[in-house]
Amino acid sequence: RISLLRWMVTFGTGVGTGLTAILLSNGTSFLTNLKFSSAHRLMYNGPTFEAYAVYTLFNVVYVSFANLMVVFEPLAAGSGIPEIKCFLNGINLLGVIQPKTLFAKVVGVMFSVAGGLPAGKEGPMVHSGSVIAATLNQWNCESFGYRDLKNDKEKRDFVACGTAAGVAAAFGAPIGGVLFSLEEGASYWSTRLTWRAFFCAMITVFTLYFVRSSNNLWGQQDLIK
Repeated sequence: RISLLRWMVTFGTGVGTGLTAILLSNGTSFLTNLKFSSAHRLMYNGPTFEAYAVYTLFNVVYVSFANLMVVFEPLAAGSGIPEIKCFLNGINLLGVIQPKTLFAKVVGVMFSVAGGLPAGKEGPMVHSGSVIAATLNQWNCESFGYRDLKNDKEKRDFVACGTAAGVAAAFGAPIGGVLFSLEEGASYWSTRLTWRAFFCAMITVFTLYFVRSSNNLWGQQDLIK
C-alpha cells in the first residue's frame, strides 16, 4: 500500500508540475501580448512617443508587481535552485517548499519575464516542482496509510522527484531532469528513487504534450513555449 501511495504522489507531482509550466508559459504570453498590442496600436494610430510611454509604463507596472511578490514571500526571489539543493542536502529552510512560495514564484516569474527582465522559467520550475511534491507529500489526509508518507525521508525523496520534473518541464528532457536531480541536487539516492524520478519527469512531459496538443485532437504537439 505504501509503495502504491508513493507512485500515486509521484504521478500527481508530475501532472502538477506540467500544469504549472503551462500556466507559467500561457500567463507570460498573455501579459507580453497585452503589452505589445497596446504599444503597437498607439504606434500605428498615434504619436510614437505615446507608444513608447505606454510600453515603458507596462514594464514598470509588471516589474513592480513582480517585486511585490518578493515582498510577499522573500524566499520566492532568485531561481530557487540553491535553496532546493540545500534542502536536499539536509538544510531545512523554513518556508522554502510552502504553497505560498509557489504562488509568489509563479506569479513573480510571469511578470518579470513579461516586464523585460533577464529572467527565465528554468530555475523557478525546479523550485515549483519541488514545492508541488512537498505539498502533496504533506497533504492533510490520514486514510489509506497516507500518514506513513509524512516524514522527512519521504519528503526529501519526493522533492528530488519534483526537481527532476521541474527540469523536464523547462527543457522537455526527462532524462536530463533525473541526471540534474542526481548529480546536482540530492546527496541521498537509490535505484528505486531513480525510477520514481524518471516516471515523474515522464509524466510531466506527457502532461505538457497532452495539453498543448489538445486543440488539434492530439494530432501534433504545439512546440511554441
